[in-house]
Amino acid sequence: MNKRYRLGEIEEAVSEMEELIGLEDDIAEIDDDFQIVVSGWSVYVESLNLTLRQGIACVWDAEEGLFMPDFDVTIVYEGNIETGYSRSDASVVNESGESMQASFPADSLYYEQDGMVVTLGNWLNGRLSCEQIEQLWCELIIPKQNKEQKESEE
Repeated sequence: MNKRYRLGEIEEAVSEMEELIGLEDDIAEIDDDFQIVVSGWSVYVESLNLTLRQGIACVWDAEEGLFMPDFDVTIVYEGNIETGYSRSDASVVNESGESMQASFPADSLYYEQDGMVVTLGNWLNGRLSCEQIEQLWCELIIPKQNKEQKESEE
């Protein structure tokens, strides 16, 4: 069941949700030296038809031979992940190293090293104030496959 929140409250609510622990993340390969680990959950802002996801930007560490976390990001996508709107030619590599079809919407519009409200405010380029953005209704979306996986483990 998806939950509705004001955008200004969503990040704190998510940080306190035990049901999000253990959700499978996506790994979006940007290039050989940079990737973003994208959260398994998303936030849909219906009034703007935008989906927000949090992630961690990782850079390749040649000495360690693996990607190392560098900074947190918020990613803005057009559309709603839950409706199945996704690009057809994209692939991601999951945590077990398997390449699979991307499960996030069409190409991201924007990402930034900041929280959801500030990132969205910057992407909108001042068309809405931070106070207006904080009051927008949004929906926390937990993908069905993650819900079913969590229930089967219990």
